[in-house]
Amino acid sequence: MILNKVKISGIFNLKDVEISLDDLSALIAPNNYGKSNVLQAIDFGVFFMEASMKRKLSLMRNRSFIPINTALEGAPFSFELEGVFHDGENAFSFVYGYSFEWLKTSKDDTGAKIIAEYLKLKSDDDLKYRSYINRESTGVAYYLASPTGRCSKQLPVDDNMLALNKLANFDDLFYINAIRQLNKLDVREIGTLQHPDRLFNMIAPDDDVNELSLEYPKEEKVGYYLNSLKELAPDKYELLKDVVTGLLITIEDFEPVQIDLRKDEEEQDDKKLPFRLPETFYDVRVKERYNNQYTSINRISSGSKKIFFILTLVIAAEINKIPLVLLEELENSVHPRLLQNLLTAIVQLAGDTKVLITSHSPYLIKYLEPTKMKFGIPSEEGVADFRSLKPSKVAKVLKNASAEEVSVGEYMFEMLLDMDCDSELVNEYFK
Repeated sequence: MILNKVKISGIFNLKDVEISLDDLSALIAPNNYGKSNVLQAIDFGVFFMEASMKRKLSLMRNRSFIPINTALEGAPFSFELEGVFHDGENAFSFVYGYSFEWLKTSKDDTGAKIIAEYLKLKSDDDLKYRSYINRESTGVAYYLASPTGRCSKQLPVDDNMLALNKLANFDDLFYINAIRQLNKLDVREIGTLQHPDRLFNMIAPDDDVNELSLEYPKEEKVGYYLNSLKELAPDKYELLKDVVTGLLITIEDFEPVQIDLRKDEEEQDDKKLPFRLPETFYDVRVKERYNNQYTSINRISSGSKKIFFILTLVIAAEINKIPLVLLEELENSVHPRLLQNLLTAIVQLAGDTKVLITSHSPYLIKYLEPTKMKFGIPSEEGVADFRSLKPSKVAKVLKNASAEEVSVGEYMFEMLLDMDCDSELVNEYFK
């Protein structure tokens, strides 16, 4: 599955936010604007799709997500995805969305219920989308039961149930593959990674897992993941090694290692330990240019460890066909001179996986295409308003930045900070 666009409204300080997804896209805004809210909202929206009915009810009642901005008071949460999925040799464009009312504190306890849901599909040969799921009230949805019919078959649904989830059990549904792909949709939100040392703590893996699952690399299990990658997908492993050593020029080589901790069983029984010790743990040993031996990855700089982890995560996402990875403040702990090459490396490893990053760094902007950035615009209501730079204004931005002898990033941030909510510059420069 490929995701091309996401729309969000009615959560945190977000109202009618629309993000087009390219191979690498970025949200650019000052601190405390709402960039992180967008990533969390995407993660929330996808998680809600697959959550159990009980968990859905809990999510709709969770006050940490309910917007408290006066401009969003009483607004429902709305979430929409656009993209493409493949069914064998055929590709279909889709639009899927839903809305629900947050819990209200009225005496009759209204709210906490799904109020809308829709799925539209079209093949490459179709001129327009066709409705496959339509729900405009609580209690009942309508779906397309046959290729020649209409979206009119009734489907009873509870207030905390998506029709998408219920239809996943209809084995004979002619578009069941699309339904199941949407039910299994997965995105990964990665935080700021301010403490990359924690990402490489050495602990034993869980039992009975897919060694190349995106559950690895979890923060502390990169060594285990790389060991599995080397054994099961050596071509991907060598690609990762080439990219890492090309980007981090002080690192000549790295190897995952498995360390056996097993002891004599009788000795363990005598001790009668109240907990189970791991039999093995994993580390990544790194050969740096000026060292005469390999050392633990824990000894390299925090910025290098962060880069290492991100690149491993990206290739894991590509292997597992994760359509979207969300990275917050990519520039933290990374030297500005490495940013351009890091962005290139991410795109190289990601394949069809889209990557959405947030940033408040003027250094990062100059390495991104203006059409792939969304800028946070001042808002009188205090809601997040992300807009694209008009293509016709790109040349003007470059010219003005050059005239003021500043970088494009510095110029853009200064312009955003100087803008008023009703500034003419907003309409002049942004869509």
